[in-house]
Amino acid sequence: MNFISVVLIAFKRLWNNKGLTLCLIIGLVTAVALMSSIPLYTDAANFRVLKEQLSGAEEGRWRPPFAFMYRYIGAWHGAIEIEDFDPVNDYIRNSVPDAIGLPALSTARYVKSDNFSLFPVSEAAYIGIRQPLGWVSLGFVDGFREHVTIIEGDFPQVATGDTEVIEVLISQEFAEQTGLQPGEEYIAFRKPDAAPSTAGTTSGSVTESRPVQFRVRVSGIWLPIDDTDPYWFYSPKSLATNLAVPEETFRTRIAPSMEKEIYAAVWYVVFDGEDIRTDDVPELTGRINYTNSRVGTLLPNTVLDISPLDELEEYRFKTFVMTIVLYVFSVPILGLVLYFIGLISGLVVERQRGEIAILKSRGTGDFQVVGIYALQSLVVGVIGLVGGMLVGRWLAVVMGNTVSFLTFGDRQPLPVVITPRSLRLALLGVAIAFVASLSPAMRAARLTIVTYKRDRARAMEKPFWQRYLIDFLLLIPAGYGYYTLSNRGTINFLGSQAGGNPFQDPLLFLVPSIAILACSLLLVRLFPLLMEALAWLTGQVVRAVSVVLAFRQLARVSKQYVGSLLLLILTLSLATFTASMARTLDQSMLDSWHYRYGADYALIETGENTESVTTAGEGSTPAVTVPGAFQGWIFVPVGEHLKVDGITAATRVGSYPAEVRMARASARGRFFGIDRLDFPKVGFFRNDFAWSSFGTLMNRLALDKSAILVTPQFLRDFTLGVGDRVPLTISVYGERREVQFVIADVINYFPTFYPDEQNNIDYFFVGNLEYIFEQMGGEYPYDVWIRTEPNVDITQVISDLKEHQINVVSAYSSATAIEKEQAKPERTGVFGILSVGFVAAALLTVLGFLLHTYISFRQRYIEFGVMRAIGLSVGQMISFLGTEQLMLIVTGITSGTLLGVMVSRVFIPFLQVGTGANANIPPFVVLIAWGDILRIYAVFGVMLMAAVGSMIYFLLHLRIFEAVKLGEAV
Repeated sequence: MNFISVVLIAFKRLWNNKGLTLCLIIGLVTAVALMSSIPLYTDAANFRVLKEQLSGAEEGRWRPPFAFMYRYIGAWHGAIEIEDFDPVNDYIRNSVPDAIGLPALSTARYVKSDNFSLFPVSEAAYIGIRQPLGWVSLGFVDGFREHVTIIEGDFPQVATGDTEVIEVLISQEFAEQTGLQPGEEYIAFRKPDAAPSTAGTTSGSVTESRPVQFRVRVSGIWLPIDDTDPYWFYSPKSLATNLAVPEETFRTRIAPSMEKEIYAAVWYVVFDGEDIRTDDVPELTGRINYTNSRVGTLLPNTVLDISPLDELEEYRFKTFVMTIVLYVFSVPILGLVLYFIGLISGLVVERQRGEIAILKSRGTGDFQVVGIYALQSLVVGVIGLVGGMLVGRWLAVVMGNTVSFLTFGDRQPLPVVITPRSLRLALLGVAIAFVASLSPAMRAARLTIVTYKRDRARAMEKPFWQRYLIDFLLLIPAGYGYYTLSNRGTINFLGSQAGGNPFQDPLLFLVPSIAILACSLLLVRLFPLLMEALAWLTGQVVRAVSVVLAFRQLARVSKQYVGSLLLLILTLSLATFTASMARTLDQSMLDSWHYRYGADYALIETGENTESVTTAGEGSTPAVTVPGAFQGWIFVPVGEHLKVDGITAATRVGSYPAEVRMARASARGRFFGIDRLDFPKVGFFRNDFAWSSFGTLMNRLALDKSAILVTPQFLRDFTLGVGDRVPLTISVYGERREVQFVIADVINYFPTFYPDEQNNIDYFFVGNLEYIFEQMGGEYPYDVWIRTEPNVDITQVISDLKEHQINVVSAYSSATAIEKEQAKPERTGVFGILSVGFVAAALLTVLGFLLHTYISFRQRYIEFGVMRAIGLSVGQMISFLGTEQLMLIVTGITSGTLLGVMVSRVFIPFLQVGTGANANIPPFVVLIAWGDILRIYAVFGVMLMAAVGSMIYFLLHLRIFEAVKLGEAV
């Protein structure tokens, strides 16, 4: 009966607190969704990468992802009899699909003999004397009839043991090479081997010891229907010299006439692996290894040439590592969600503390009290598990569409499948949430009616983290993390796997999160002191009763506001840091690729090499043509590029080796020649690349055609200054010329330039391209940088340029590189979990604050009734509660924003990690995401208005006599 009563009370409480129960379900669904979405995403994203690797798309070829090829090569191990072939053939065809445990989509075999020399029938007497028409083999292929088309003749008929002429099918390529026609007959001749051999055979007999010849008739000429069809385990061209016959012909006519008739055998099986996920890999690889061993036993030296074995192991490892990384990145967000669940559970228990105290005073045991809440949490947990798994699957798809932080594209949906691993992690999330929601009930179960009344009169006990100084203790790992980052630049959480990639070194994110948590707890510790100071100050200078009461309330029972205030500070600070980190990393990636290629596209073009030069005469003197003189190259004017659709601007950029020799010092560098009018429209240039503005630099080049921009290091090393003249030896395609320049200004970085320590290239110079051509005596090859419209088809652009007599040798695209970088699974996953977690945390924070406001109002029902009874007007009550809520929100927003900005300034620069010498070029620029922060402000502004509006509604409907007579908080 005690158990039944516990069950009844639990369900009645859930029903009577439908709003709070719904909030708990929302929080739990969010937690489960975030916990399950990470393994669902990592499985699906890496599975897509696995399929691309298996298909060979990156290498320019394609085959089905889960294709297996068993192969026996007679050239390595000796030819075999068909009796040796049949056992392994039967096993691969009939048993391997079941043994591996995957559905077989298709199975093909390719069996061929050793090479024969082909002669016309009329030259049979000259076999071995004259050169053959070609070298061919006889063999059969499963499914050949369905995948080729006969352009002449017909498919060969089956030959029996007494058939004299064997009909064969030849390829179009072989027919064109040799001139063979359907209906013609030939002799396929194979002389015996010079010496017997037993290599690679199972019976130990010798190889061919007598000559073999077949009379063959060409029945038809074949051509592949689609040479990219997955059916073709080999390229159709590799089968060009094979005389195709039916399998029956090979077995009944060819095999009996030969010894060791099978020279090569291939089995090609394509499986359906769409449902394979990480959990399946260990068993699957075990089954593959077993079948491989079994095949090798049946026919020694048969090897599994093609299989997904290595890629499956790599897929499993990458998924494991990425899952850990994403979980570490999501720890702060998951912590916020769990804190929300604990906060709501605490509000539920806080509302029912009086009821718990009465139950305890009437004989209810601690176990029964905790059991009631445990049963409630269990019911909520089941609902949250089912809903969270469904939402988690959807979140995994959303994460796959993430382009950048809070920016989503329209990519091909990920093949998300709910896996046992995601279910286990979801159950772990439910268990953690269960403990978080049950802990307030366990504390409340220790209450008696006396301790309850005393605690309501004044909150004496501090939160546990203040009693145990957890806020101060958390400063230790935060400080150590900062010290480590300052000295090493990275924590290198995953060893070699984290080399130079902030998306694979998650402690770069976790350390600032710990710092945010520690500082947030310290701020909350200082909150009562701040409120006490403000309460004293307002009591001295402010005459408004409502304002003085609001500050005194905040100072007197600040414990009641700790939960909502901490949630606000954590959400705002983490949101500020997360958004700023994401914006900085995203902009840094964009800048690095634009710096690498200089513009949207860098085109390498060819010009026409001239061998004579025409010089203009003076006055009436006619132009003179000098044969054999060399002027340079002729190029189509760069303005012609603008005639092509999609190109909005174009400029010339010449990059040439340069050498400077002054006194006893010399150095090597790179000279960049630009067109100062066109370059600003196209080239990538950031304000921090130079001390002067970009426009000022271009004006410096305009004032003097010999002006150049140099690096500060060059000025220091050669003791030079602006205005000094410097000679540079420019090397342009075999021509070397010393050119005089005037230093016009200083520049730190220029697109495409990276110091090359190996070749001692430390400096670069920027000057006018036309001036170089004047000094060199003509134009020389240069690159063309172009700016294009978004989503332009560069292939079409290059084709259109060719129509304007502009030949593009190659094109380097920053847009393509950026798109490829944005599609990397680890980057997409990090930005995806941060984006969805950011939105979830913001919404839960708003919901938690509004609920805290509502429950706080209900708990103070008597207080408000008494205050109205002693003479406070509705306006004063609204001012009192509005000031209280405004102070909480302003304190939370201000503290959270300042803390987030401070942590961003301190820790984000450490995210520029790398292993190369030029990893920090161009330098990191920390961006504070004020746009995203303003959106958060707007959300919390709406929250404040909703909170004040609801309080006004409740105050207007407050019945004083009910509140005063009630005697207890509702």
